[in-house]
Amino acid sequence: MKTRRSIFSLGMAMILVLVLLSGCKNQKLPKFEDFEDHYTDSLPENAEDGLTLHAFNWTYNEIRENLPNIRDAGFKNVLTMPVQTPKSSGSAWWAFYQPLSFTIGERSYLGTKEELTALCSEAEQYGICILADIVVNHMANSDGVTMEADGTPVISPEIEDYEPLIYRNRNEDVDGIGVTFHHNTSARGSGAETQNYPYGALPDLNTSNPYVQERVRSLLMECIDVGIDGFRFDAAKHVETSSDPDYPSDFWEQTLEPAKEYYHQKTGKNLYAYGEILNSPMARGLENYTKYMRITDDGFTAQFKNVFATKDPTKILNAILKTSDATQLIAWVESHDEYVTDSTHYSDVRIAKYWSVIAAKKGLGGLYLARPTDDLTVGQIGSRAFESEYTAAVNHFHNRFYAADSYESASDTYYIVEKVAADDQGVLILNVGDVDTKKTVSVPVPHLEDGNYYDQLTGSRVVVSKHTAYVNFEENGMAVVTRSKKTEKPESSEEKSKPESKESEAQPAASADGRFEVRGLADEYLDGSYELYIWYWQPGKWSQDFEIKDGVMLVDTTGMEGFLLAVLEKGYQVTNVNEWDNNVLRQSIDIKGDALQQGYVDMSGF
Repeated sequence: MKTRRSIFSLGMAMILVLVLLSGCKNQKLPKFEDFEDHYTDSLPENAEDGLTLHAFNWTYNEIRENLPNIRDAGFKNVLTMPVQTPKSSGSAWWAFYQPLSFTIGERSYLGTKEELTALCSEAEQYGICILADIVVNHMANSDGVTMEADGTPVISPEIEDYEPLIYRNRNEDVDGIGVTFHHNTSARGSGAETQNYPYGALPDLNTSNPYVQERVRSLLMECIDVGIDGFRFDAAKHVETSSDPDYPSDFWEQTLEPAKEYYHQKTGKNLYAYGEILNSPMARGLENYTKYMRITDDGFTAQFKNVFATKDPTKILNAILKTSDATQLIAWVESHDEYVTDSTHYSDVRIAKYWSVIAAKKGLGGLYLARPTDDLTVGQIGSRAFESEYTAAVNHFHNRFYAADSYESASDTYYIVEKVAADDQGVLILNVGDVDTKKTVSVPVPHLEDGNYYDQLTGSRVVVSKHTAYVNFEENGMAVVTRSKKTEKPESSEEKSKPESKESEAQPAASADGRFEVRGLADEYLDGSYELYIWYWQPGKWSQDFEIKDGVMLVDTTGMEGFLLAVLEKGYQVTNVNEWDNNVLRQSIDIKGDALQQGYVDMSGF
């Protein structure tokens, strides 16, 4: 794993300026054969290697309906709102951060436990991981004003309906389990953060209490049982660790660590977890938390958000991460808290530019906020910028090169991230200065091989010759350059849905010769009214090499990772078998994974 950062010397910069002044518009560039390109677009296998969409204010069903769009936009993970029972049934977004229970809420605007289970199950078919937001530091207050005699917030009486022992023992030990909330208003040192939650007059849970730990652990296990693949821990900085100099406890050892073990036993994979650590914890090092989970880096992008005013890409290059190990961190352009409290909202394209830096940064986790509606209505999607061509292009770039060697540099007005793998290369270029769309400009790429590359935003060829890339930018100033020609992927649409299985005893058994069976196709697709094609995702080609027998399509999937079924007009012939054809009338979901292993798929709903 290598990461290189460099700023070109003054002498090199002067040479580049001369090249730019001389102009590249009419320069005759060398001709190369295209690279042999075997890349197939896919999401990373593991949650920790992918990028996360924060589905802020979305219901479970809204996430489920948008899984095809989320997959096509290149997001590996989706973060839900807090899954616990929210205050007053969750009619406002902030109510979800004042939970009443340590169970998955049934009385919630987000949906039911059954709907969350269905979401997790379907997300798995798309290769998407669902992450749950969890609130463990505090619970709901009564009104935010009324205080106990000791000056701590009064706890909501609604909690008694869901967590009776926590409620009864809120102020004193009644049942022999210990006091369940903190009442140490005089705490100092690290305890000033962990003993009292200073925001919103919210009652701070006694997270050192074994019964409280048991309830949190139970919630995490319940989430894993319904299919949750990871967690965000709200206000994690305000929960003590066993290394705290003041008021330490084994909270994380008794909750998150068993959850990790349980998830690994069930799935064979690692549980993805990160904690909200804004700024730095008082009197404690970040390593107190990073030994358990990733943590948020709320200051990374803030260091270069004026880069387009200064036109100085070194502001990005010199931005410092919270820790030296990017794999310990989660960064964002804007968080939900920032969005709802900040009147300065960037344009979708500007956000995509900042996001491209996060997505291209080796090892860094990224959280993309799906913006809410203006009135912050729970249960409504406010923006679809998450699936814009800009966002999708950099997400796919991330997915393609997340394990590749990474080389960052800055030159003139260009921020450059080169990616070099054993058999693949590419580069992200962000022009933070003025853009002349009519001019070909030269950008230094000292680690890329000479040859033809292609901008995934414009589709235009980018020639790399003698470690220089010759690029035509659009007004957005972004170039996402790989060795693959830009092809139109299957259209992202809310109409995409996975057909429900309608197996019955009358359906044929799996074919004896091992070919994959596509069952249940409507007669109109079988009687010659349309042209049917198979699009193989690996190695990316069209084929009509199938047989229809007794109403079942038999497909040879030997060596294939997956495919989809496409419908075209009768008589239409695909001329370029290696590129997606936009004349497709409709296409099925991706057929891969478990479906391929079981040998058939039911297409009754297609």
